[in-house]
Amino acid sequence: MLDQSSLGRFAERHLMPDKVEVVRAGGEDVLDPATGDLVPVLPVVVYEGKAGLYAHQDWIRSKGSGQDGAWVEEVRAGYRMLLPLDAPEVWEKDTVLVVEAHDEQAVGRTYRVSAQGEVSSFPVLRTVWLEEHNRKSVAS
Repeated sequence: MLDQSSLGRFAERHLMPDKVEVVRAGGEDVLDPATGDLVPVLPVVVYEGKAGLYAHQDWIRSKGSGQDGAWVEEVRAGYRMLLPLDAPEVWEKDTVLVVEAHDEQAVGRTYRVSAQGEVSSFPVLRTVWLEEHNRKSVAS
């Protein structure tokens, strides 16, 4: 019989070599009682810890514009992020910053969560889909 917790530990040890920070943007502005002004809610770090980032390509096929629009195929780069099972839920539009990585070129890159995390009847780890957002410069 498969031991779910053993599989989870194996996945963390062998599939999650990097460290990330997941940030959730603040919601609507709130009232500052001292000034009476509306002020933005500060972003909140919802997860800091182990992760694994893996490239993934999506083939997208859509019908072009116009009455006789031809089908257009496009390859869109995306990423899959693996997180430990006990990581908090990551929401669409959260931002992921790569803090440490085996691949030096990954450090400082940011991604946006493009879909809710996957769920499973036999969960071992969390899978979240990302799209690359931008790359911050990192001092050497």
